[in-house]
Amino acid sequence: MRLMRIVTIPGSLRKGSYNRKLIALANEALTKAGVEVDAVDLKEFPLPPYDGDIEAETGLPDAAWTLKAKLAAGHGIIISSPEYNAGIPGMLKNVIDWTSRGGSNPWTGKVVGLMGATSGMWGTQRMMPQLRGVMTLLGAMVIPQQINIRHAREVWNEAGELIDEKMPERMEKFVVAFLEIVNRMQGDKG
Repeated sequence: MRLMRIVTIPGSLRKGSYNRKLIALANEALTKAGVEVDAVDLKEFPLPPYDGDIEAETGLPDAAWTLKAKLAAGHGIIISSPEYNAGIPGMLKNVIDWTSRGGSNPWTGKVVGLMGATSGMWGTQRMMPQLRGVMTLLGAMVIPQQINIRHAREVWNEAGELIDEKMPERMEKFVVAFLEIVNRMQGDKG
């Protein structure tokens, strides 16, 4: 049996982001489950705003091709995104737009798990259906389970330390459910 590889993406660029902390918990749970983690930091892949003229004149930027290859090599993808003005952060949507172009779509057929954290009272409840819809349109299979954290200051303290004792168990359950579906989908292919 080959080693399973999961790509994880925080949908925030900010170093102290709750979503970076959340994806770090997912990475720990995935590693504990014996999975290879390809932790993507979108700061390392700067992309211009999607522009069909750029694509037509010069093709996809190198960063888009590199991200496409990482996504294609993964057996599944976990995204942890904040909610900006009740929607998908522009930077994350831009990455999705660029990586879905270029004659191949690495999102098609991938199992995707969604998570999100904000300090507000709504968590990411307004953004999640939008992100789920985009992923589904691109041919991904988004698992029904998701993690939506509101009042994130009650999960991590000001120093960035995890203070919610139930969060590791909650993450482990999410990761187990995600990996079960990835395994089933891989079984269907093999």
